[in-house]
Amino acid sequence: MAQVTGRVFISLNGARIRSKEGASLEMGGIEREASISDAGVDGYMEKVTAPKVDCKISHTAQTKLITLQGFTGTLTFETDSGRVYTLTEAWCAKPPKLEKGEVTLEFMARECLEG
Repeated sequence: MAQVTGRVFISLNGARIRSKEGASLEMGGIEREASISDAGVDGYMEKVTAPKVDCKISHTAQTKLITLQGFTGTLTFETDSGRVYTLTEAWCAKPPKLEKGEVTLEFMARECLEG
């Protein structure tokens, strides 16, 4: 029986961060939206979206928010089912948010490579 992804491992420039359960990946690419008129659906319009990773980590005495905020480089999103996604020219998209012992992080990138 095939394994279903349950855990993911996120690395920033090769250094693994201790992401908590619930991390997500949006691969980016073409997004299509319906174009609607009084006559119904006329078709669709396309727009390009950037790859995105959202995750949370525990805040400890070793967590340096300024370092996370300044991140630029390569982000890897590896699943326990064997798939690896590499986000090239990635950056921290929003300032890290510290709340109740957790840091919320959002990263975006130029492209997402699967393989």
